[in-house]
Amino acid sequence: MSTISATEPVHRRTGIFSAGLALFSMFFGAGNLIFPLLVGKAAGEESLFAILGLSLSAVAFPLLGLVAMMFFGGNLHAFLQRLGKWPSILLLLVLQGAMGPFGCMPRLFTLMHASVKPYFPELSLFAFSILAAGAVFILTVRPHRIVDLLGTILTPIFILTLGTLVIVGMIGAPAPQPVLEGSSYYFMQGIKGGYQTMDLLSALLFATMIIPHLSKGADPKSARRRVMGASGIAALLLTASYVGLCWLSARHSWTLDPNMLPEDILNAIAVKILGPTGGMFASITVLLACLTTAISLAAVFSSYLRTDLLKNRIGTASSLAITLLLVAAFANLGFSGIVRFIGPVLEILYPALAVLCVLNIVHHTNQVKIIRAPVYGALALAAVSFCLR
Repeated sequence: MSTISATEPVHRRTGIFSAGLALFSMFFGAGNLIFPLLVGKAAGEESLFAILGLSLSAVAFPLLGLVAMMFFGGNLHAFLQRLGKWPSILLLLVLQGAMGPFGCMPRLFTLMHASVKPYFPELSLFAFSILAAGAVFILTVRPHRIVDLLGTILTPIFILTLGTLVIVGMIGAPAPQPVLEGSSYYFMQGIKGGYQTMDLLSALLFATMIIPHLSKGADPKSARRRVMGASGIAALLLTASYVGLCWLSARHSWTLDPNMLPEDILNAIAVKILGPTGGMFASITVLLACLTTAISLAAVFSSYLRTDLLKNRIGTASSLAITLLLVAAFANLGFSGIVRFIGPVLEILYPALAVLCVLNIVHHTNQVKIIRAPVYGALALAAVSFCLR
């Protein structure tokens, strides 16, 4: 990772750090909380290998996506265009839909509802989704303030709550549960869990916000240095969070109800570690993680809806309102229902996107022109592998 020059102005370094915190906050949503817990719970004493697999698909791949997008100045259309006009249009539609109102965003709403349900048992998922949509609308309607809001206010609070839970959970923790499978099995489970975080898809979409923000007023070399610095900060924070969550779950979750819903695990672990106060800590953590990611995704998808699909025939507020109404409606599938819907798409799409990122990087660094055959080949192999399971 490139370092920041000692002669670079202090406010630039602060901007890079704030952008790194914002990137971490954008990435860290519902899947980033739930799937490390599920991976750690299943892996038990083999959790180290599960963490390695999770770090590959949920940290290294997103970092790869950010670096690849950096060479295109954060322009996702140009990034995908090398596949051809219509394949790029279709892939962009799938990416935006999966990360927007038909996948990641409604999953966020369901987990936010699960976090407040113990304190407001009469609040239905439908009613909560409407309230959450209103809150996200208010926080997103001024998109030029999103990076500063995430990086300077919400993210430090989130890191504090999550860090408190992990550190206290280390004290007197029980030994992890023995497991039947070998380390390679749990390594692969970690990779699949990383797919479900959707962070490679997130990287491609969030790069359209963060790279122009960091490149403003800078020459290409300085802009790349800023992007690499912010990406490195986000990657380190993501890795630390996954290690902490997997570690907590491997040692604590096996003592809980085995039939517990995935979205309830964090709250149950927090109550076990900290007592009744722990539930409040878990709720704050989940709410902040989901809220910050929902703000970012709402801004990205509503912009796509307005400019690409509707050709600027509606305003910013209207496109944002439509986006959030779709999210609120789709959230009523519930967390598990949404995961079942989006899971096959991720398993098939992820390897092809990783190949695309690598080839776009080497195209810029070494003028390698090959693109379609490897990407489509990876897509076909993943589809066949999924169908033969």
